Amino acid sequence: MFASYSLCAARLADIEAIDYFFARELTGLVESSNETDFCLLLALSRAQRMGNSCLIVSELAGEHCFAHSDEPDSGFIFAHQDELLFRAEALVKHPGMAGRLHWYNGRLYTARYWQFEQQLVASIAERSNPAPLTNEQTEALLQVWPSLFPVQQSEQQDWQQVATALCINRSFAMISGGPGTGKTYTVARLLMALQVAWQGTLNVVLTAPTGKAAQRLTESVDAALAQFSGHPTLAAYSGAMQQPAMTLHRLLGMPRWGIQSRFNQHNPVPADVIIVDESSMIDLALMTRLFRALAPHTRVILVGDPKQLPSVEAGNVLGDIIAALGAELTESVDEASAGQFARLCPHLPPLSVSTNNLPVAMHFALRRAQRFSGQLAEVASAMNNGQIDGIWNELSVLEAGQMHSVEGVATSSFSALDNHFEQLTINWFGAISQAGSLPDAMNHLQAGRWLTPFRQGDWGALALNQRIERLTSPGDSRGFYKGRPVMITENHHGQRLYNGDIGLIWPDERGVLKAWFAGQDGSFRAIPIMRLPQHETVYVMTIHKSQGSEFDRLLLLVPEAPSRQAAGLYSRELVYTGLTRAKTGAVLVTTQAILQDVVARRQQRKTGLPQLLAEAIDANR
Repeated sequence: MFASYSLCAARLADIEAIDYFFARELTGLVESSNETDFCLLLALSRAQRMGNSCLIVSELAGEHCFAHSDEPDSGFIFAHQDELLFRAEALVKHPGMAGRLHWYNGRLYTARYWQFEQQLVASIAERSNPAPLTNEQTEALLQVWPSLFPVQQSEQQDWQQVATALCINRSFAMISGGPGTGKTYTVARLLMALQVAWQGTLNVVLTAPTGKAAQRLTESVDAALAQFSGHPTLAAYSGAMQQPAMTLHRLLGMPRWGIQSRFNQHNPVPADVIIVDESSMIDLALMTRLFRALAPHTRVILVGDPKQLPSVEAGNVLGDIIAALGAELTESVDEASAGQFARLCPHLPPLSVSTNNLPVAMHFALRRAQRFSGQLAEVASAMNNGQIDGIWNELSVLEAGQMHSVEGVATSSFSALDNHFEQLTINWFGAISQAGSLPDAMNHLQAGRWLTPFRQGDWGALALNQRIERLTSPGDSRGFYKGRPVMITENHHGQRLYNGDIGLIWPDERGVLKAWFAGQDGSFRAIPIMRLPQHETVYVMTIHKSQGSEFDRLLLLVPEAPSRQAAGLYSRELVYTGLTRAKTGAVLVTTQAILQDVVARRQQRKTGLPQLLAEAIDANR
């Protein structure tokens, strides 16, 4: 076959060392010198590395794969479908491969990812049949419903009330929606309704995949719950629930090294209700670990935007579950759901009962944006639909001096950015170090951010941050200076700092530079510079790292991809995720042709989860 990785890479493109050694080890177990076996295993490893949980073998049939662009004779041509499927199935069934691979319905898995999908499917299916509310619970909810929602008679459906009314007795549910559709508003009212129905006895846990997302979840839920301070019963419940959200890793007690978490199937998380925000960011392995750690009685509500980027690691869990449950709840639902909604919301249009024997409604899509609207919403929708041409000419082109105060969406060019880089740096970031106090500096930091798809390259985050620092740094050789924004790049439980947390270098009252991080109560805490975990400067961040964050204004760079591998990152989900980090305005630094090419691409990950989950829920009815 190939005696070394370097020889393999010379013949086959898009292969990394991990792919080569995976294929070499497994073909060695079965003593195979068949090139098809070797390349199938290369393709499986590469597929999982690219975020897929499995390899659909038929898609390789007759394909010329792994070819170098400048060497047409390189690469490997797979056999026709029947022969290829035979080889794949024979490889899996070989005694030497026992426990390493799995074959299901034309999909080739490593055993690890097959087990993840099986365990997650089983756990969700077990939670798919809710118990009906008692008459006492319904009466208690009707008493407080006017304090939770408007109850005026309406001919327009209120999907936030639909979601709340039907999630109350679900052991598993999903609330999805784009930015500003009121997901947190709905979650806060759902939590109140749950406490009312169970007389304030529920232990509620809020969690999110990153520290920044957890902080935002805490702030937004606390603000929403504070609206009930004047209600005698709800105020008491609200105070009991105002606990800081945790990262998923902290909730599960996952160690820095190793994979065995403190909470697992043998020691479940002590919670009655778990709200999981930014669920689109959670990969298959982590979501499975969460569901393993649920007690039988624990309710779990996933919240997120399925149009955003999927997780960095393998899987597209939020999108896959939605695909299995149905894209969104319509006015036609199962009989039990329709009846429960009619009892709790008689002021709203009824949900009709489907004649198609639908499973119990578990996915609730919020449709109307309350906050994210106007031109930002229009462009985000165009990106998500894959058609930017129709709206491009409506966007204004901004000069360098106007970009930092953008309202809505505008465009600019890379030549303008390059030619006016110093002015743009001062306009966007100069106020940080010139601020009169730490809170003011933090506000300036939050006001604007530059996002880019890439970490490497001339328009990548590393090069841009270095270029900006040459203009903002006073030349401190150690790299620490007043006003330097930093992002933590590793979890450090001892310092309570987590990957993605953003802070600011600022002097204390004695003039000593320290790293300051905003607490969830609005206060700031200082970390001595020498105790900072791994970190980097963050005037500019990648779109992936921006998930879970919000900024007033953005400069969103969409350059031509610097390499074929980088081009593989491009998709409409990527730029949609970037744009929807903005609250007020965004400047798109790109060309119409590049942006249209990007939004024409979709991130479509290959997994078996939608089919497996749909079958399991159907069998469990």
